[in-house]
Amino acid sequence: MIEKYNKEKDFLKKVENPDDETNKREILNKEQIEMLLEKYPKVPQDYISYLQEIGSGNFREGQFKVHSSLFNLEDLGLEDHYELQSNIWFFGDNYCGDFSGFDFNEENGNVVEFWHESGELHYTNTSFQTYIRTQMLMDEKY
Repeated sequence: MIEKYNKEKDFLKKVENPDDETNKREILNKEQIEMLLEKYPKVPQDYISYLQEIGSGNFREGQFKVHSSLFNLEDLGLEDHYELQSNIWFFGDNYCGDFSGFDFNEENGNVVEFWHESGELHYTNTSFQTYIRTQMLMDEKY
C-alpha cells in the first residue's frame, strides 16, 4: 500500500498531545475496510486511505471527528427535523452539530457539509484529503 497521508501524520505528531485521550484513533483492518466498501462502493479512496493510515476518531483535541463508517440523518434520529436526499452519507462532525460527508449522486468524491442551523447542504468542491487538512488546521507549508 502506498501511503498517502505521511504529511498529515507528521503534522499531527507535532501539534497533538500524545497523552490526550481525545487524540486516540483506530486504524481500520482489512476486513473492516472490505465491509465498508461492500456497503458503500462509491466511497472515495482518499477516505479509505485515511482510515487505513490515520484511523477513525478525533484529532487536535476534539477539533474534528472522522468516523469509521458512514452515517446519515436517520442513523442520528434527525430525519424528522431535516430533509436531505438519501444519497448523502456523512463521515465526520465538528462537535458543533455540523456534519461532513459525500453526495453519492456526484461522481467526484468531493466533500459536502450539512449545516444544522440552516439545514443547508454546502458543496465544498474539495477532495476528502484537502478537506481534512483544512479541518486539521494545517497551513500550506506542509
